Amino acid sequence: MKHAVWITLLVALVVVNVAAELAFYFSGVYIGMLFRIALVMGITVIASVFVGAMLLIGTLEEEKPLSGHVSDTLGADKKSD
Repeated sequence: MKHAVWITLLVALVVVNVAAELAFYFSGVYIGMLFRIALVMGITVIASVFVGAMLLIGTLEEEKPLSGHVSDTLGADKKSD
């Protein structure tokens, strides 16, 4: 997860700054550095949430079912002799 967050941070830095420079070059609109930093941090946080969710889903897919029948493993379902 650490690698994915670092990669996302670096990609977000490049993409946001390139987009801001292109916006200034073509339209003359200056995007302030504080807004750029907020965009980069927002993209990084959202990406880390999605990466964490993907890791949780991957962990759930690896779980193995209980051994035996479910009725045999539950205490209330056992027959008394």
